[in-house]
Order: sequence, then structure tokens, then C-alpha cells
Amino acid sequence: GIPKEIILLTGQDVWPYTFIADDSGGGCGKVPMPADAALGEVQTAIFTQLADLTRIFHDVEIDVEWSSLTLDSCVGHIRRVTEEEPAPRGAVPEVG
Repeated sequence: GIPKEIILLTGQDVWPYTFIADDSGGGCGKVPMPADAALGEVQTAIFTQLADLTRIFHDVEIDVEWSSLTLDSCVGHIRRVTEEEPAPRGAVPEVG
């Protein structure tokens, strides 16, 4: 399904995350980045992967808005981007 939320936790040498999809599915993974990596870089790494997969498998563009959840976690709220909208802030441009 199409991702609708990402939960990101801080970690040592890996940043675990879980995503929830609109069909009650989802998944989890880990980003291999040091604990002192900039939060924005980790968020971009996760979102880029999810945006690419969503584009490939569902032909849908998505955008994300991040907010703090707890001291060691944050949540990304994902929305679909329509063709009438300008290019989204957090989206990665298509290659090709």
C-alpha cells in the first residue's frame, strides 16, 4: 500500500523506523547512519526510499511533514501529491 505515516527512532549506528500504509499494511527497516547524524539527513534517507518505491509500484507522488513524537523519536505524516499542486517540499525529483 501507499505509506501514510513513518515513525523514526534514534539509535546507535542504525536508526530503526516503521511505516504504516493505507491498506493496513506497512513495514520496518533500519537506516545505517551514526547516532550523531543530522536528523534531517536520516529523515531524507528514509523518505527517499519510500517515495521511490511508492512512485515505482503505485505511480503516486508523496510528500512528508515531520514532527517530534518524543525526545528520541519523530513521526512523518505522509500525503499524496496531486498533479495540480506545485512540487512538494520533501519529495525527491524524478530521474530521467
